Amino acid sequence: MLVLERGKNMIYIYDLLLNYQDNGRLVEFFEWSQDDILEHVKRIPLFVVPSIDIDHFCFSNIKVDSNFLESIKGKTLFYKKKKATSYSCLFCDLNRVIAVDFSQNGTVLAKSCLLLDEEEEIIESAKGIDISNISYKVLDDKYEVSFLTRKEEFQKRYLLSEFGRFSEERDLDMFNYLYEEIFGQDNLSFDIKYRRLVDDISQNFDSRYQKVFDIVRLSYAKNKSIL
Repeated sequence: MLVLERGKNMIYIYDLLLNYQDNGRLVEFFEWSQDDILEHVKRIPLFVVPSIDIDHFCFSNIKVDSNFLESIKGKTLFYKKKKATSYSCLFCDLNRVIAVDFSQNGTVLAKSCLLLDEEEEIIESAKGIDISNISYKVLDDKYEVSFLTRKEEFQKRYLLSEFGRFSEERDLDMFNYLYEEIFGQDNLSFDIKYRRLVDDISQNFDSRYQKVFDIVRLSYAKNKSIL
């Protein structure tokens, strides 16, 4: 059960699960693996922020200032850990919620998505909370102005990340299956196909890629049900 508490100069969320990933990749709840180390959070600070901040926190390499770090230092507690995590909190823009764990110099160590039901509860609880102005610098800006909806923008970035992973791992079966959903069969090399796919999704995200997103999501869901 999630509980929102307004403490002295701080708002806390109690009792939720996090799946911190230290590779800079946000792993949606439907992709969580039984091998992931889930953290059962007893208490964590919550900040409501503008949507552009959430976009940067999700997809850019950022660094928060020392005053913000000091305000959250030691405020996150876990059920199975005696010591508090030094610098961790939740960010919410009333559309989605992410957890971020910072280093002592303000850079991002890890990020976590939330379980869908817990995210929805936090969004509902966060309505009416004043927006916080978090001071941060964008070190590596991967965020671009887009006319896509927030859902479409997330799907696009998620697929670009997955295409990159397929390329690194040379997962040819899955990659070719998705490629042929977009372009059909051809005899191009893997590298040319990859570049063609990345260029096209970057410039022409549409219903074709929404279908591919659903295919990827369904494949993870099926794999999880088999485990």
